[in-house]
Amino acid sequence: MNVAVPETLPDGIEVILSGINVPEGPVWGPDGALYYVSAGESSIYRMPEGGSPELVANTGGRPNGLAFAGDGTLFVADAGRKAILRVGNAGVIEVFTDQHESKGYGGPNDLCFMPNGDMLFTDPARLPLPDPCISPVFKAKPDGTVSIFVGDLAYPNGVDLTADGKAVLIAEMRAHRLVSFNLTGNGEAAEERLVRRFHEPASPDGMAVDSENRVFQALPGINALALIGPSGELAELFYSPKWKPSNVSFGGSDLKTVFVTSESDGSIYSFRHTVAGVDLITPLVSN
Repeated sequence: MNVAVPETLPDGIEVILSGINVPEGPVWGPDGALYYVSAGESSIYRMPEGGSPELVANTGGRPNGLAFAGDGTLFVADAGRKAILRVGNAGVIEVFTDQHESKGYGGPNDLCFMPNGDMLFTDPARLPLPDPCISPVFKAKPDGTVSIFVGDLAYPNGVDLTADGKAVLIAEMRAHRLVSFNLTGNGEAAEERLVRRFHEPASPDGMAVDSENRVFQALPGINALALIGPSGELAELFYSPKWKPSNVSFGGSDLKTVFVTSESDGSIYSFRHTVAGVDLITPLVSN
C-alpha cells in the first residue's frame, strides 16, 4: 500500500513570481535586485526589490546558472549555446569561453567564482539515462584560459564554495551525491570528500551555502529542498508535490532571504532563513 508523504515547507514561504518558462539561475545582484533566467525564453531578467521583472538580455540559447564576478560583471552558463557568456552593457552578449583544448562543451550548467577570481563551471554530458554522463568541472581564469578542475563526475550540476572559501561543493546529479574538494593554495582541487549521498531518484541540482556552512540543496527528483549540515547530516527536508526545486540562492539586503526556482510550476519561491548566506560577489580574500 502506498503511504502519502506529508507536505513540509519552510515557514513563511511564498511565491514571488509565477508563469516563468523554465525558471533557473537565481542570483542576488550587486545592485540589490534578483536576477534569474527563463530558460525556455532564452532570457535573463532582473527584479528589483518591490519592483517588476525587467528583461536584461536574450542569449539566443538556453541559459541556466548565473554568477557575478567580483567587478560586478554578470556571467551565464548557456547549455543551448554550449558556452559561458558574459553580459555586457545594454544586454550585449559576448562569448567568454566555448571550448577547451579545441573541443567544444556539451552544455554548461552552473558556475561560481573562487576567491582569487577564477571561475568554476560544470559541463555535464547530456546523454539519456542510464548513462552516468561522466564529465569534468572546468576552471577559467579571468583572461579566458580554461583547464580541468576535476574530472570523472557523474553529471556534475550545481557548484558552489564553502563558507570559508577553502573548498568547492559539487552536486553529482546521476550519482545522487554532494561532494567537496579542498582547495590548495593556488586554487587547485585536492582531497575529495563525500558530504552526503542521497537516495535515488533525488538528482541533486543547484545549491546555496549559508554563513554557518550549511547547504540548501535542490532535489528535483523527489520534489524537495534539503538543508544539509556541515558534517553532511540532514537538518531539514522541505517537500511538496506542487514544486520541483531546481536551483536556490540567498539574497535581500541582509542575505537572509532564500530564493528557490521550481520548474514544474514555473515559479520562484522565497522564505526567510535564520542566518545570512555567503556573499557571492565580494571576494572572500584579497587577490
